[in-house]
Amino acid sequence: MARIPEIIVAGLRMTLAMLLAGTLVPAVSVGQGVANLSFDEGNVVEAVSRPPGWSANAPVHELALDTADAVAGRASLRSRYILDGARPPGDFAVAVQAYPIELARGRALKLIGWMRTEDVTEGFAGLWMRVDGPSGITLEFDNMESRGIRGTTPWTRYTVQLPVDSGAVQVVFGAIHPGTGTAWFDSLSVEVVGPARPRATGAYTAPPRPAEDLTRLLTDRELAVVPDPDAPPEDSAWTEWVRGNAHPIRSLGADDFSDLAFLAPLLEGKRIVQLGENGHGVREFILAKVRLIRYLHEHLGYDVIAFESSLNECDRAGRAPNAVPDAVTLMRNCIFSVWHTEEVVQLFEYIRETEGTSRPLRLTGFDVQISSHIAGARSGFLRDVVAAIDTAYARSVFDTDRMVQTELMRTLQDVDDSLPEAEWGAIFAFYEGLADWLSTNETAIAAKLSNGRSVPRLARQTAISMAVFVRQVLAGRSPESIEVRDRGMADNLDFLADVLYPDQKIIVWAHNFHVQRRGYGYGWTPDVQFRTMGSFVADRRRRDLYTIGLYMYRGTAARNDRRVYPITAHKGGSLESILHRSPWRYSFVDMSSVEREPGTSWMYEPIVAKEWGTNPQQIIPLDEYDGILFIDTTWPPEYLR
Repeated sequence: MARIPEIIVAGLRMTLAMLLAGTLVPAVSVGQGVANLSFDEGNVVEAVSRPPGWSANAPVHELALDTADAVAGRASLRSRYILDGARPPGDFAVAVQAYPIELARGRALKLIGWMRTEDVTEGFAGLWMRVDGPSGITLEFDNMESRGIRGTTPWTRYTVQLPVDSGAVQVVFGAIHPGTGTAWFDSLSVEVVGPARPRATGAYTAPPRPAEDLTRLLTDRELAVVPDPDAPPEDSAWTEWVRGNAHPIRSLGADDFSDLAFLAPLLEGKRIVQLGENGHGVREFILAKVRLIRYLHEHLGYDVIAFESSLNECDRAGRAPNAVPDAVTLMRNCIFSVWHTEEVVQLFEYIRETEGTSRPLRLTGFDVQISSHIAGARSGFLRDVVAAIDTAYARSVFDTDRMVQTELMRTLQDVDDSLPEAEWGAIFAFYEGLADWLSTNETAIAAKLSNGRSVPRLARQTAISMAVFVRQVLAGRSPESIEVRDRGMADNLDFLADVLYPDQKIIVWAHNFHVQRRGYGYGWTPDVQFRTMGSFVADRRRRDLYTIGLYMYRGTAARNDRRVYPITAHKGGSLESILHRSPWRYSFVDMSSVEREPGTSWMYEPIVAKEWGTNPQQIIPLDEYDGILFIDTTWPPEYLR
């Protein structure tokens, strides 16, 4: 009985890793080599959206083979912007294919091509290349954004070159036009550069972490950042502003919270504080968030901590935190294993310590997914709630929910004889019917239970979450799956704020990806448009919300599978390059109360920031966050076995 949820959790870890690691890319199938780099093949009479050998997408552009304008041969590839009015954010034309990775590993790859433009007044045109590592991690990326072609230009030769790590699993490249006007591309070529380097063996190992006293506030000298000798040049006005306005975070563990006092006026009137992170496996992020949570609870009256983990499991675990033998067990009864670390245990120890006080820190969750060791007890929980007034229906609920657990496991494992998709309709109907029944009979059930209305209400929301979870799993690894989950998480957060904890202030712990306010699209992929949790929450609760993104500049981190990897270098004008100019190793930049000026213009403009410290994502910082907590150098956490 315990084995089923364990396997489901393992499958969901894999799904979560894929969804958060930037693997949503167009399908590429080009055989053993590159094809049609001259764009001379294919139908040159009518406009085509997919020249032979290429995957292509152009939601607001017309892609065509142009025989009237070519550098050489029969044709070039033309991308023409076809909409009137303002250009939709995130939409652009792209042509994609893959280079045989076995020929490029351990060397460098150079993409050469000719381009010309006409009336590109917004955006740019460029060549692009991306190197992917295991688990969807982006190792290298260049789309010429900072030097892209604008205006009207003649045919000119351009080059993009990237190193290909010996552990890379894919290289994709092509032409890109995120802009207005018209761009032409022709006579591309790809060259392997340099001798092959030996293939890396074994896992990447982080360098030793320097000792640091976490019990006290650090002095200016101790907190001073070590400048990166290879840092790219940065805008002087941005640098001056960051140096003068970044707040020092003087400790990742001290009980003295005087360095965090600047947050009090910023959070006045804010009922929900969202704490993000651009990767789960970062020791300094975890320590900083645990200390922030303690400060928010002890000094600013935030009495609920809600994790990006199962609503049902976390809330039930949090109702009796001292009913288990230790903090590790409490943690395992709630959150995903990506946070099973020595650093996170400190928070669960704190939760247990506050239980006997007048203001305990309440533990809960908001995810629709299964996340913990007590997932298998959900069937019994639902049965017991229903059995308060209907024992026959309670047996049916128990049996059906147990069956669903088994079938979800089989679906996640792609078992051939698992339930056909058509039969899942009855499962949706079951959970929807259960939710309606619990709502109708809430008063009668509450009269039979000692906990009043909170338990039947939690059971009802659990049934709703299970229906959403089934939809997510059946959608597979797709944009639809992400939006289904994130909308469900936003609905669960509404449930916490409006039903379970209507008079309390709430702290949210999640990935940056889920709390970002704009929440449309994912990375560079043009045909992927969807919403994430943060966009729904911002629509519903913007005035009550303060959202903090967490980023790092350098060092190492761990993926969801606990493999250690290095943070990749940043380009000038990126979020990380700008914030590296802070004089502090740990710093906080508030964006919610600043006016636009030369020093803060970067907050209002599209710039690159890296998810996981490796995957470039274009964001407008002020559209996504109210503040940013920045760690200059990071290491992986100490994982529990």
